[in-house]
Amino acid sequence: MSIKLIVTDLDGTFLNTNHVTIPQENIDAFKRAHEMGVKVAIASGRTKILTDYIVEQLPFLDYLITSNGAITYDMKTNKPVCSTLIDNQQSVEIFNILKDYNLIYEIYFDGKCYMNNKSYSMFDAEHVPPHIHALLKDFIKPVSDLQMLIDGQGIEKLNILSLSGEERIELEEKINKTCNVAFASSFPIVKGANGNLEMTDINATKGFAVKGLADALNIGKENIMCFGDGENDCSMLSLADYSFAMANGSDYAKNTAKFMTDTNDNFGVAKAIREYVFGE
Repeated sequence: MSIKLIVTDLDGTFLNTNHVTIPQENIDAFKRAHEMGVKVAIASGRTKILTDYIVEQLPFLDYLITSNGAITYDMKTNKPVCSTLIDNQQSVEIFNILKDYNLIYEIYFDGKCYMNNKSYSMFDAEHVPPHIHALLKDFIKPVSDLQMLIDGQGIEKLNILSLSGEERIELEEKINKTCNVAFASSFPIVKGANGNLEMTDINATKGFAVKGLADALNIGKENIMCFGDGENDCSMLSLADYSFAMANGSDYAKNTAKFMTDTNDNFGVAKAIREYVFGE
């Protein structure tokens, strides 16, 4: 076995449960693999501005996949190498559907986070863990009109927070009638077992982005190692021959991955890399 590309999710996988700290064991394993010639990458549901402080801890990182696969960055140049966006027509259609609901939602656009003023006024620490709320508040910019903001351009991702299962089913049915988007859910939201619903272009999945990156590097799936914990990781977990679900992961991830590893707080990523890449 020869691993040539390692790709990991962030929240619930590479980061501790606080969604901020990378265990030193994970940093060391990634750095050692990179020094061996293995390409190392992050694939996150976050947009770029929400990964910058994490990437700073990984100066050797080769690639960064953001917004569930919407944009891939070459970290040597810090510039996008490819993007797959929700086009303006579909974005406007989704905005119009959401007008009928009292929901909090954000968009990722041009590497940044935006909410309309109504969503921003409703967004508090009951909708995400308090430490995550404090972090997001520093980065989310409220605007009066999201449609005016994007000005005919495409968006990376639209994310609805604290959504009930019934609302999710209803919204997916309505949006599917006129839009061709991919739906996914990332880490759970705290109150009432609600979750968040993420929308990207139909082709903007982590698996699609990893496949594109691997093809560009001439790397086969038998040489790819992926790590994830949630539904939005399943497309890349199904792609790689060496895919690992975290012990703390969802049933979606565990049923998709070929292997299991320890929890994120017990640096499961590093443990698997040590065993399967370093042979320890």
